[in-house]
Amino acid sequence: MSIHKFGDDCPGCRPALFDAQTQRRFGPDTPEMKAVDALWAETTKQEREAFHRVTCQNSRTPGDLRLAGGVVSQIKNAILELKKQARGP
Repeated sequence: MSIHKFGDDCPGCRPALFDAQTQRRFGPDTPEMKAVDALWAETTKQEREAFHRVTCQNSRTPGDLRLAGGVVSQIKNAILELKKQARGP
């Protein structure tokens, strides 16, 4: 992981999910992480770099917060959709 420089091939520069109840990280084969990985693949380089600056470098610039916040919102919506699907109709 590089705190100082973003890299698309750096696993530490990608979003990770953590279950607060079990205190365990979601594995790469879980539906949640598959959804996040698919979403991440659709983000722009600018969004990924802003996400890294906010989460790893503590950037608080308005542009970074806006772009990273958009990615976080997409992740949130993807997780909520998975939970909704799991509950069924």
